[in-house]
Amino acid sequence: MSLFLSMNLSEDRLLATRHVSDFIRMRLHENFPELRPIIERMLRSSEPEVCEAGARLAGIAVLRHERVTDLVDEALRGDAPLRLGVAQVASANIADPEWRSWCEATLAVLFDDADDKVRGKAMSCFLQLRSETLDTYGDLIATFRNSRAFREDSFPILHTLEESPGRLPGMTCEICENFLDRFADEARDIQTRRALDVHTAVKLIFRTYQQHQKDEWTSRSLDLIDRLCLERIPDAGGEFEQLDR
Repeated sequence: MSLFLSMNLSEDRLLATRHVSDFIRMRLHENFPELRPIIERMLRSSEPEVCEAGARLAGIAVLRHERVTDLVDEALRGDAPLRLGVAQVASANIADPEWRSWCEATLAVLFDDADDKVRGKAMSCFLQLRSETLDTYGDLIATFRNSRAFREDSFPILHTLEESPGRLPGMTCEICENFLDRFADEARDIQTRRALDVHTAVKLIFRTYQQHQKDEWTSRSLDLIDRLCLERIPDAGGEFEQLDR
């Protein structure tokens, strides 16, 4: 550590290199007080890649040190590269029970971020949940389906639900309802990317119906199946055939 601190790091871009960034990350737990000034400098750099790396390190540090929240708050108030760095950490660690609370609260903000790259990274959190019990992430999913990120790209949550190995949460109905409310017209056009999403949504609606017999979601899923037919959504007929079998 003493050798590292004696290095000539006067050039900001050195701080964003993989070797320097990895060294700082590995020493955050034991040597945060000595490293904090370097992270502060990175957050305030004029180089976007240095800002992003600094925010990423601040996000990692806050998982271990509560007194780092001021650095993360500074990043969230800053430019897009700073917010992107925080989004990377929150998305990657959402499935860790120890850090889930902070990640969920942070992602709730970033789902509505003004920058599309930040929103994209925030919604990538669902890739970490493909093997998780999604019922326990109800608040996160509800926040996402009401966010700007979902209005622009429904694929992450639909794909995660499709990949889920267990029983789908009943709120799958609400997600599919929101999807149809916003994208039904686009979904009927096979030349749009929504056509792929609607294929997944249709499968999810029928799967939810099959997995939620005689509970509060039964009628909700049946109403959605009716809607698929009334709005002539593609793929509904194929799912009826599968259901009959």
